[in-house]
Amino acid sequence: MLNRIALLSSLFIFLFGANVFAHSHLEDSTPSNGEIVTESLKTITLSFETDVEPTSTFTLDDEKNAPIALSAVSINGNQLIADVENELVNGAYTIHWKIIGEDGHPLEGDIPFSVQLPENSIAPDSVEPKEAVTVVSAETESTIDSETVMKEQAADTKNGASDETGMMNYLLPAVIALIIILGFGSYWLIFRRKHV
Repeated sequence: MLNRIALLSSLFIFLFGANVFAHSHLEDSTPSNGEIVTESLKTITLSFETDVEPTSTFTLDDEKNAPIALSAVSINGNQLIADVENELVNGAYTIHWKIIGEDGHPLEGDIPFSVQLPENSIAPDSVEPKEAVTVVSAETESTIDSETVMKEQAADTKNGASDETGMMNYLLPAVIALIIILGFGSYWLIFRRKHV
């Protein structure tokens, strides 16, 4: 009887564990999560823990959620790669990725980053004409700084939520397996006492 319980418990752990650990999570990215890019960004690369399916893709949005033009996203094993078609101006950006891993499970996530190029390296198209230049007062500047801090905190909160979701993917099967083992163990003890 004990052998059956051990066998069934091992089987449940294997099935639940294999299901969770097979998911392909984001391993690395260029730019990385929360990075401040200080040089011209030409290519975006996302690397995952396992190969991704051909339908996997990502988009790039600016701080106003307007899409930024990218070349067609190419897939190279476990990587998604796309070129940025135009020079990015200073500001906040978000990469939103959607993949299907080798196990067939769809996953998605966001990678916030910002661009802060030196004044002389900003693309000419992005420089405002002299007539449109506005003077920023100290009050306005502090408001802009507050908004930047709030955006960074929101990004950190979002990243924390993603980390919690990832942790739940690993924790849930372990808890289920533990409950099953305890259930079988209790059943075995009760059964044994009745027949002794």
